[in-house]
Amino acid sequence: MAKVVETEIKQKEAGKKSFNIQEEVKRLGNDVDSLAKKTGDEASKLAKNINGEIKSLSGEIKSIDVKDEVKSITSKVEKLVDATGDNAKKLASEIKVDIKKLIDKI
Repeated sequence: MAKVVETEIKQKEAGKKSFNIQEEVKRLGNDVDSLAKKTGDEASKLAKNINGEIKSLSGEIKSIDVKDEVKSITSKVEKLVDATGDNAKKLASEIKVDIKKLIDKI
């Protein structure tokens, strides 16, 4: 009986962790929108934060291989720092699609 309860608790904790990770990744989508509107030092700082969070999330997600997704997102975020206007909007949209794929994979 104790093992059943212990297993249920572990499953609930895993479910909460997965939900929290998905929420964090969704929030990063909003940060990408903000990045598309920023320039200069503000953009560089925000890009570093976004990439740092994406990389730390990949460390938390050990049961799923997300290296390719993380690499794709972080490289596009770096490009977004230098993009402006329609190019920035297009790139931000591509990043958000990649983030959506990452959420679906989680």
